[in-house]
Amino acid sequence: MLDFAKDQKLWERVRTSDDFARHRKEIKELYDHFFEEPPRVSTFKEIYTLNDPSAWNRLFQLMSSAMMSLIYPDNEEYFDNLLETLWVYCDEYTWAALGHYNEYYNRTPADYDIGLIDIYGASMGFTIAEIKNLMGDRIPKLLRDRISAELKRHIIDPYCERTYFWEKHPNNWSAVCAGGVGGVLIYEAPDVYLKYKDRLNASMQVYIDSYKDDGVCAEGCAYWGFGFGFFADFAMLQREFSGGKDDWFKNEKVKKIAMFIQKTFLQRDVLITFSDCNTTEGYWLGLPHMLKNIYGDDIEKLPSEAATITRYQHFPFLLRSVIYYNPDYVADDIDKNVTYFMPESAWLTKRTENYGIALKGGNNGESHNHNDIGNFILARNDKQIICDIGAGPYSPDYHGAKRYTFFAPSSFSHNVPFFDGIGQDGVRRDDVMIDFDEKNSKATLDITNGYGYEAVKKVVRTFTLNEDNIKVEDEFELKEGTVTTERFVTTIKPTEDGKYLLIDDVRLVPRDDISPKISVVQSPNHATAGYTDVYCIDYILPVGTKKFGITFETPKK
Repeated sequence: MLDFAKDQKLWERVRTSDDFARHRKEIKELYDHFFEEPPRVSTFKEIYTLNDPSAWNRLFQLMSSAMMSLIYPDNEEYFDNLLETLWVYCDEYTWAALGHYNEYYNRTPADYDIGLIDIYGASMGFTIAEIKNLMGDRIPKLLRDRISAELKRHIIDPYCERTYFWEKHPNNWSAVCAGGVGGVLIYEAPDVYLKYKDRLNASMQVYIDSYKDDGVCAEGCAYWGFGFGFFADFAMLQREFSGGKDDWFKNEKVKKIAMFIQKTFLQRDVLITFSDCNTTEGYWLGLPHMLKNIYGDDIEKLPSEAATITRYQHFPFLLRSVIYYNPDYVADDIDKNVTYFMPESAWLTKRTENYGIALKGGNNGESHNHNDIGNFILARNDKQIICDIGAGPYSPDYHGAKRYTFFAPSSFSHNVPFFDGIGQDGVRRDDVMIDFDEKNSKATLDITNGYGYEAVKKVVRTFTLNEDNIKVEDEFELKEGTVTTERFVTTIKPTEDGKYLLIDDVRLVPRDDISPKISVVQSPNHATAGYTDVYCIDYILPVGTKKFGITFETPKK
């Protein structure tokens, strides 16, 4: 499998060509950073207290040492560190993420069972099996045999002996777990793979069915890369293994999903950050290049500055960002003056020479949901002006009943109104659709279903997307005496421009003479583990107001 990735001419080109200079630099930096100390097994206390920083170090140590060993096969240091890291993984009691034992399996540390396969255990199995396959006899037989034994103990036997909730779970879990297990079986036990192929494919179908026909990933860009990334990696192996007979890529819906990422670009370096994304979301470089080999011109060329090579903490992604990379597939910029309307999922993206904007309907019961019906992102000058801050700090509470007590997924971090201090709730009601008049660039959403507050009878939001400005208009039917607050958020400190506000060079002009109130929230940043200053711009409307309008001026340069 992946025979072309074993060709030393490929690695010579990666080692010497200027086309791969960025790859070499970033992988070497990753290696140097994480090998400041040797790999080690998790301690009992780290496992028992669910606080295990060594797990992340090991993960990046394995990725970077494997890649450096492929690029520089004569370097003994890189290869020795790879062998030591593989040996440490063989000593690990579990490959699963510790938090997932509690969150998804309702177990405590005392109940640990190495047969509980989660997204990290499955992806780790895939990683180790793939490294073993690529390295072949370079790995000493003692270690090869032990790796095979551990893959059998952690992945193969458990999968054959039990079933898992994720096999029918309609989000990234079904793809990552089934794809990881399937990769292990193809590499390590092809006869077992053939026996369980239909079961694996059933999980993959669950994942594909979780998408609507327009191919939008409601979980957000990051989880498209994660879930569809593992789906595509496994589907490619499956296609190669079957000699082309098993080919998910002939499925029209799979093609639609493959085209999703190009519809999420707002500007050259700005992607949509709806749902649990990072504040500066990117895509992993290898996936669109791999998909372009399959679908040709249906996959757009994308700027590589918005791509990540090493940030995704999974070896299969890093490997494919090298072996499928094609400089001819890189664009200097994205296409301007395009509109992508995704009606089933109620997403709309429009790009002009002056700005990029994304609108969102849907519902508040989506996987990795944020309470954000009617939310929008406005990008200009290669930054989010009116923003979506993406994910908050991952924790059991964040993914549990207390989720919307966190600022990031709550209604209050999004560009939507709230009433009497009460925002949207996390209750799934009928989907909010977008009525899009493309000729007049006007989009209307009845966002009432986002609110469970009895004072809210009706809220209709209309966007008019002109070439040099965006107008947002809201109409309300409310219980008498209800106080309406229109909120817009940004991570750029607003400045005063006479009686109006400027964010960067975008002027906010309310239709009525209303002065905004600005507050600052320090929100935990999922990507950096630090904090981000989020400026909340509130227009508090006079009681009884039935309409609100504001124009975001984006003057031509």
